[in-house]
Amino acid sequence: MAGGKITPRQKMINMMYLVLTALLALNVSKEIIKAFNLIENSLNTSTSNIKAKNEMTLKAIGKEENASAKAALAIANEAKKITDQFEKNLESVKVDLEDISGGRKKEPEALLVKGGVAELSQGDNMELHANYFLLENKPNKPDGKAWAFAPAGKMRGDAVFETINKTREDLLVLLDKAVRDPNLGGKDDKGETKKLLEEAKNSLKAKTALVANDGINSDGKEQKWVSMYLEHSPLAGVFALLSKYINDARALESEVTAVLAKAVNASDFKFDKLAAVISAPSSAIMQNQTYEANIMLAAYNSKAQMNITVGGSAVEIKDGIGKYKVTGGSPGEFNYKVNIAVPGPGGKIENLTADAKYSVFPPMAAISADELNVFYVGLDNPISVAVAGVDSRNVAVSASAGNLQNAGGGRYKVLFPARQGNESIISVSAKMGDGRVVPMGSKKFKIRNVPRPTFRAGALSFDKPVPLSALMAQSSAVAILENFVYDGVKYTIQGFTFTGIGRTGPKKASITGSSLQGIKGILGGMRAGEFVMFSDIRAVGPSGAVFLENVSGMLQ
Repeated sequence: MAGGKITPRQKMINMMYLVLTALLALNVSKEIIKAFNLIENSLNTSTSNIKAKNEMTLKAIGKEENASAKAALAIANEAKKITDQFEKNLESVKVDLEDISGGRKKEPEALLVKGGVAELSQGDNMELHANYFLLENKPNKPDGKAWAFAPAGKMRGDAVFETINKTREDLLVLLDKAVRDPNLGGKDDKGETKKLLEEAKNSLKAKTALVANDGINSDGKEQKWVSMYLEHSPLAGVFALLSKYINDARALESEVTAVLAKAVNASDFKFDKLAAVISAPSSAIMQNQTYEANIMLAAYNSKAQMNITVGGSAVEIKDGIGKYKVTGGSPGEFNYKVNIAVPGPGGKIENLTADAKYSVFPPMAAISADELNVFYVGLDNPISVAVAGVDSRNVAVSASAGNLQNAGGGRYKVLFPARQGNESIISVSAKMGDGRVVPMGSKKFKIRNVPRPTFRAGALSFDKPVPLSALMAQSSAVAILENFVYDGVKYTIQGFTFTGIGRTGPKKASITGSSLQGIKGILGGMRAGEFVMFSDIRAVGPSGAVFLENVSGMLQ
């Protein structure tokens, strides 16, 4: 599309095509966006289950009339109030993002999970939410309506970061409050309840996923949490991340509530009704990743002589908690049934059952060229690599041809000092939480030389007669890459031979460099209707020195 004599209209069409192709190359694949929607729905379902379980525990505590139960119930209700507000804040962020991005798709096929939420209209958008989280907070939306989430005096991304960590601290502080309460940690039971609450707080502080921390990129430099997880993720990934933190907050609330119930049980209180609880960090895993779940009784006794089975097979029990693990095989949704047999009043065995499910997703890596799906010899060919649910520091990338350089944050450069065949395959693997390295996919890229540039005398081309006065006015020769999508790629003229063919015969001048000053003496003796020619044109660019095609034209 760079050569030949074409109309201005055709040039515009060619440019629009190249721009569209480059934009399409930047898009995150539809499969990745669908995976984010599935994860968001799975987390929303998990959060609903945890909330239902929390309500059951609160009702069980509330049925008792003693002082310890009343104190535990009051603190447990405080925990619920904290997470209610946290969920409201993050859901209001979703409301804002849906509003400015066009909401969710209406087509039936966009509803991947029955009863869940549909795919976002702009799930692959990378800019709207970046502006929303990183720009200074303004009182109203562009249409004049108030924002659903409008923290005063700070950027929204920082406000989300702070509310995550503050919610964690506020929930954990409730256990300190329980330690000081005279009807819980302060009661006379030889310190058993106080020890239980203190150990529980230390354990929850260490293991809770309700944490937002700045990180270190591959270059060893600190990177803000907002930039790492909100700015550089597609919009669908941001929604999944927000659902994940809501799920984490409800899970921590559940743990705190369970500890408070256990604190009542630690001295003088026994529940007469029990509920089976299945708590998992995530119900959505990738293929070959390990699914883990904690199976326990609400208000359970860590010394209870109980037996837990899943699908009829016994499960290991540690401190009253069943540890169930299964490795994801083929993709799909899998259900399992839990049975807990525990001695009740009078030694009678009570059997409690619960159903749960988890989803297995195939490994998927998003590999996108930042320009086109072509690598050029001599250029810094940028690509971006992301694996859903895996930190970029645990992602390994390799190239079958070319020199791969890690630019940090999931960005890479592929360099070709010289051409190495016609294609390069980018392969991606990821390190799982259990230490295993799993292949995530690959993508093929073409290898091409940078096209030869076209010679110009300043701003003049020679596809039609050139005014002599205009040629005399030009100061230097240039090499132009027409319609080439990479910015900043330049060729420099090193020299050429100029020939003026006039009434007194041909006159030549050998020029070193790009200056046209040396040909103006010849041009001064020429007139309209005579011919000029530029030959032996030498230029140097990213792929080295090249000779350009001879250029000739008539003066007018």
